Amino acid sequence: MRSLPVLAALVPLAACAPMETPPDTPAVKGCPVLESRNWHAWIDRMPGPGSKPTLNITGEVDLPTPGYSVSLTAGPADRAMPPGLRFRLEAKSPDGMVPQVVTPTEVRYREVTPYPRIREIIIGCGDTVLATIPDVTITE
Repeated sequence: MRSLPVLAALVPLAACAPMETPPDTPAVKGCPVLESRNWHAWIDRMPGPGSKPTLNITGEVDLPTPGYSVSLTAGPADRAMPPGLRFRLEAKSPDGMVPQVVTPTEVRYREVTPYPRIREIIIGCGDTVLATIPDVTITE
């Protein structure tokens, strides 16, 4: 059996190496968020027919392009009383071609909560903690 010549020797090894990304870039962390700010959380216990305690969270993130859809997904609560809650920011990138412009994007969450008080809320994205909101306020 006749062997074929190896052509890989003609290509410099550096051309085959993957392009390295600095470890602090959002892509490596699994999160497209560039900056995060203005996080606030409160429990709305306003009286009224059919009203239930509702947890509200708002904040703002900078994303690398316009058109992202963002949402907060509730995660586990710790066993402390009052508890601390974890949330994960999920960002879905836009389809098609979009300009690469840093875009401030509002994040909102509103759901009925079984907790009368919440000690803190931790918001994560990928491997990064974006914000910790201590002492969630109560409005009545």
